[in-house]
Amino acid sequence: MGFRIIKRESTLKTIIQQIKNQIKEGILKPGGKLPSERKLADLLGVSRASVREAIQALAFSGYLEVIQGKGTYVLEIATKYDEIVNFFSGFSNYSLDYLMEARIMLEGEFAQLAALNAKREETDIIEKIVEEISNSKDTNDLFVKDLELHLTIAKATHNPIMNGLMKIMGEMVYKETYKIIEASKIINASKDSMENYIKDMRDLAQAIKQRNANKAKEMMIKHIKDIKVILVK
Repeated sequence: MGFRIIKRESTLKTIIQQIKNQIKEGILKPGGKLPSERKLADLLGVSRASVREAIQALAFSGYLEVIQGKGTYVLEIATKYDEIVNFFSGFSNYSLDYLMEARIMLEGEFAQLAALNAKREETDIIEKIVEEISNSKDTNDLFVKDLELHLTIAKATHNPIMNGLMKIMGEMVYKETYKIIEASKIINASKDSMENYIKDMRDLAQAIKQRNANKAKEMMIKHIKDIKVILVK
């Protein structure tokens, strides 16, 4: 396989991109199994933890499926995502500012519908992710967990179109990995910012759990607007 050793400063983004390239080029085929985390770490010259984060992120985005005890497999839809994202990129000529505006509009609705449709086990998962975010000390991990939260909320709408749109936006977010991670660093570095960020996430999770659709929408919009202020200057 054509994996290349990665420089430390671009680890997460580059692992994700290399796996996606292997899928796009047909080296990793739909239904095919990825090398083990240990093998990938050796091939790429990175830690197993970094490989695990990248695989987790790609699983949430719909590229991979992790089957406990068996391994990680490429999903059938994986080969289509780049085509869809490239179409949207060329069609809209989007900037990060445009992307965040779209997220504010769409994800507020996702949160509202999730509050109405989420199952108990889904609200439990949302709360669990928020607690993992609150305990995160690593910037890359914070970025991955935050996107996991958004994807989980979209999935909890039980609307496949909303779920698909969130995955596409997740792909667009990954193109801005460095800026998102820098924003995460700013939040992490400020005690007040981090406390407010965690409070908003907990309020969002509680609103969904309590089926308070209007509150869920309000908290999601506030959260994305706050991130937008840091990202788009």
